[in-house]
Amino acid sequence: MIALLKTAAVVFIGFSAVQAQQVPDLEGGWTRLDTAGGGSYGGVDALFPRAVLTPEAAARIPPPAAPRLSFAENRVHQVGEPYIVTDGGCGGATGFGGVDVNSAAFFIVQTKDEVLITRENPSGRHIYMDGRKHPDSSRWAPTNGGHSVGRYENSELVVDTTGFTNGRVAFGNGLRSPESHLTERYKLSPDGNRLTVTYTWSDPKIYQKPHVYDISFERHPKGSYPIENWCDSGDPKQRQSIVPPEQVP
Repeated sequence: MIALLKTAAVVFIGFSAVQAQQVPDLEGGWTRLDTAGGGSYGGVDALFPRAVLTPEAAARIPPPAAPRLSFAENRVHQVGEPYIVTDGGCGGATGFGGVDVNSAAFFIVQTKDEVLITRENPSGRHIYMDGRKHPDSSRWAPTNGGHSVGRYENSELVVDTTGFTNGRVAFGNGLRSPESHLTERYKLSPDGNRLTVTYTWSDPKIYQKPHVYDISFERHPKGSYPIENWCDSGDPKQRQSIVPPEQVP
């Protein structure tokens, strides 16, 4: 079994030996896995448990948006049939700024006072580990990623986040608001190569019971690093079509 816990002398300067034993080695790159065989983005989402919303919250769910002509048409194209590769929108931060991440890889950097999560797209997330509290809501402008504080507990990273913008939760048809709390528990597999994050959304105005689900991730090889995702929505080549090769359904 490989060593999973870093010692204070190597990385976590300022931790005692006892504290170091509670710090899991989460550093490096991670990619989300489809462990249940959803087969597509829509199929993966359908496998998550559905949120149990209050009647008031359920009434806020907007109708489905009209489908866009993009790479996500979700159908097999005929040989020689052009189709849109990208609709030209760069989109900014996705995956809620490192919360409820999509298929883009993310990278974790751990220090004594902070855990940083960076993505292979324009977003990043700060998790404060120095014992601070959440700011007063009157002094915090809600963001996609909210405000996160964390601690280590039983060799897991436990993160509490609040102060979100109003919007949708990525999985299970849930909602979020500035008052919602998200608790995440980051747990390593015994060999250190699999990371499972359990998400618990709580908000009595939105949920009849907490909305809970997990997402699994695979560790990248040592030495991996994030790749910059560059995009120019003004470039006409961002709105181009291709003639696809023969596809197998």
